[in-house]
Amino acid sequence: MPGTLPVINQTAVEYAVKAGMALGCDISKFSVFDRKNYFYPDLPKAYQISQLYYPLCLEGKVAIDTPNGQKYIRINHIHLEEDAGKLVHDDFNAVSLADYNRCGIPLVEIVTEPDISSAEEAKAFIEKVMLLLQYAGVSDCKMEEGSLRCDVNVSIMRPEDKELGTRAEIKNMNSLKSITRAINYEIKRQSRLLDAGKKVVQETRRFNENKGETSSMRSKENAHDYRYFPEPDILQVNFTDEMLDSIRDMLPELPYKRMERYMKNYGLSKTDAQILINQKSVSDFYDNAVAVYNAPKSIANFIIVELLRRVNLGEVSMEALPFSPAEFAELVKMADTEQVSKNDAKKILRQMIETGKTAKVIAEESGMLIVNDTKKADEVISKILSENAEAVSQYQSGEKKVFGFLMGQCTKSLRGVCTPSTIKELLETKLAEAKPAVTAEESADKANAAEEVKSVECTKFTNPNQYIPEKKDGITQINTDHLLHEFDFSDAADHVGEEISLRACVHKIRQMSGFAFLILRTGRYLIQSLYVPEQCKDSITGLREGNFVWVRGKVTKNEKAVGGVELQLSALEVIANCNEEYPLKVSNKKLGCALDINLDNRSVALRNIYERAIFKIQEGVVGGFREFLIGQGFTEIHTPKIVAQGAEGGANIFHLEYFDKPAFLNQSPQFYKQTAVAFFDRVFEIAPVYRAEKHATSRHINEYIGLDFEMGYIDSMYDVMAMETACLRYVMEYLKKHYAFELELLEADVPVIRDIPSVTLLEAKEILGNKGSKNKLDLEPEDEVAICEYAKKTFDSDFIFVTHFPSSKPPFYAMNSREDPRLAYKFDLLFRGLEITSGGQRIHDYQEQLDKMHAQGLDPEDFKYYLEAHKYGLPPHGGLGIGLERLVMKLLGLSNVRQASMFPRDINRLLP
Repeated sequence: MPGTLPVINQTAVEYAVKAGMALGCDISKFSVFDRKNYFYPDLPKAYQISQLYYPLCLEGKVAIDTPNGQKYIRINHIHLEEDAGKLVHDDFNAVSLADYNRCGIPLVEIVTEPDISSAEEAKAFIEKVMLLLQYAGVSDCKMEEGSLRCDVNVSIMRPEDKELGTRAEIKNMNSLKSITRAINYEIKRQSRLLDAGKKVVQETRRFNENKGETSSMRSKENAHDYRYFPEPDILQVNFTDEMLDSIRDMLPELPYKRMERYMKNYGLSKTDAQILINQKSVSDFYDNAVAVYNAPKSIANFIIVELLRRVNLGEVSMEALPFSPAEFAELVKMADTEQVSKNDAKKILRQMIETGKTAKVIAEESGMLIVNDTKKADEVISKILSENAEAVSQYQSGEKKVFGFLMGQCTKSLRGVCTPSTIKELLETKLAEAKPAVTAEESADKANAAEEVKSVECTKFTNPNQYIPEKKDGITQINTDHLLHEFDFSDAADHVGEEISLRACVHKIRQMSGFAFLILRTGRYLIQSLYVPEQCKDSITGLREGNFVWVRGKVTKNEKAVGGVELQLSALEVIANCNEEYPLKVSNKKLGCALDINLDNRSVALRNIYERAIFKIQEGVVGGFREFLIGQGFTEIHTPKIVAQGAEGGANIFHLEYFDKPAFLNQSPQFYKQTAVAFFDRVFEIAPVYRAEKHATSRHINEYIGLDFEMGYIDSMYDVMAMETACLRYVMEYLKKHYAFELELLEADVPVIRDIPSVTLLEAKEILGNKGSKNKLDLEPEDEVAICEYAKKTFDSDFIFVTHFPSSKPPFYAMNSREDPRLAYKFDLLFRGLEITSGGQRIHDYQEQLDKMHAQGLDPEDFKYYLEAHKYGLPPHGGLGIGLERLVMKLLGLSNVRQASMFPRDINRLLP
């Protein structure tokens, strides 16, 4: 502060020297501080203590990996200076404050030579420097918290030029993503200027996250627009060799040394060692775990495959693990010594993350602890084999793949009873003992049957009645007299005793003695058919599940069949073949496989009737939503998905190139809905929205279908909430009327919607009391579950509205409360423990919208087209957005939102 004398911070000097040693610099034994004077007031004393002529560290280098091999980035110097202040916008109290708290805080500045040739190299360099500084103990390098910031200088030159051109400096970048985007934009900006014959101006620029562009802050007439004078109050720094050796001795093990140790002492591969040392927190955790349980390869494998997968999914962070390295090592040891199975160890890890309990406690409570009771195992395996005689017969006939199915059944039933290796050994013994003797007569019968399979083929489909367009004056004419009919179950149920034909897929074949049942799958239904060789003109020899067929037969009653009817086949012809055996048991009621396996084999998984029924219900929700809103006078609109700015801000937005311009995938149709209210009064849209949120919980996907509406001439947000209540009530009745078949199949619990209770956020927090989270400004997932339990118990409602969130929180278009401007007319709707809707009353007044943007630190110029609607007038309006997949997930009691997305997109899934 003015009038106070500065004092050198010895620890800061040592940290700067450590940074220099970690980055391969020469340490100056003589160093001097200077006063840096300039004209903009970010320090109360109007100058900054820095170093210009004699910095602490000189001439280092950092190796980075590039597509062309290793490359060294030279360090010009490292100096120590004091940090400057910043402005803080307090939106909740609508004031701006000058924050001088960090003024005078030591700042280590690293300056490179112009060796970086691309945004990718810049990112690689910063990541390497961050890693070295973390290991050296100089900084945690958390850019989002301000521990590390980056200024980027960009200059380019034409191929024929020998020197780089005029540079522009982009200030205060605080994320790797922003740095790469800013560099790429600046390269294109400067290229366009030079191609147009213009000059690049030397200046300082800022990067606009929302627009993906840089803009000018101030010009620099000269390369150095500062004035330096020697700092009279701080003496020069003089190091002795002993002092530098002492600092060097304090330097922890650096990443490349640790990597060598992992490979040499532990026998880890270079790839595994690299993954572990890439994050110091991971490497430290690994070392501490190995110190407890000396199985370095097992621990490394479990960290890389399981723990880091959950970290990358956003389920937990290394800094906030609810268990110690020793407790993690205990879990790995239990898996290695077969106290729990490998699969159960993965489940235990997840529960350790969620509950904080130890592996042993979880294993005991969940019945996963293995005791190797071979007597019980023998009894269970015998029972399983007797219940799966067909599978046993297939195994004995040489179909060894079926062993995996039997092993899975045994492992599932014997969890905690025997180790997998013991189960496998017992099962193999049982199967060998059960193998029957084959008589000469049976061998002959099998040979004859095999010969018959080779000699007889299914009849190929031909349609003598196919539609052939007529010609008129030599020109083909397409009419509507021969539309193909899609089978409806009433086509069979209403024609008992008559002969019908249909096209379908063979869903399941049950071969019996002298006849067979064929379960046929149409686009919505299953229908049982009976094949008797004497009654059907075509053979089914060689027919397999998955073949697409045309069949004809007589409809008969059969109370045991699906729907009470059965088709007695008189003809069967194959339209198309299934060329490979399904990787999943599609004909089961439920697939019963892990979600990742389901999603990896989606083209097959969706042939399962349970899986596809989910999306018929999704269709019904959309159909009911649309029918209700059209009946209420809403107009359906279709808005762009490639946009120039995001409706919800720049943090969670996907960036893309749009003809050499920065663009985004739309987070919401919000801007367009509000604009359309001016000319349609009421609008809705059903369309995909995109959120670049880097987590993959059971509640989140990055592309989902939004059910959005906006309505004008409202008096308050309660008009919007009432409309949603009526809409959801209509949707539920619509489902019961049109989708009873799927609801029964999925065993869906369709809620009865009467009135929906509504509480403010403050009231919700009071209801939760000590059970609630510490987050005062929003509801955490556990809060949503608890408040829904309250609504069910108190009001017998599966839904509850929560209203009046802080006005300082996004979105910026939410109207502030007239009773308390610290709150906004915003609401969420929770359904069975999960937020499915966000909505509220919007700002319709032009000046009020400008003020709210300023209060949240936004530049109205970035939203000028959106603001035109306000400028030319909007009626009071409000609206909402419902997440379709979340609604369906909770309606059907699914455990993961990905189950309600046909081809989900999340942080780790871009295929299929």
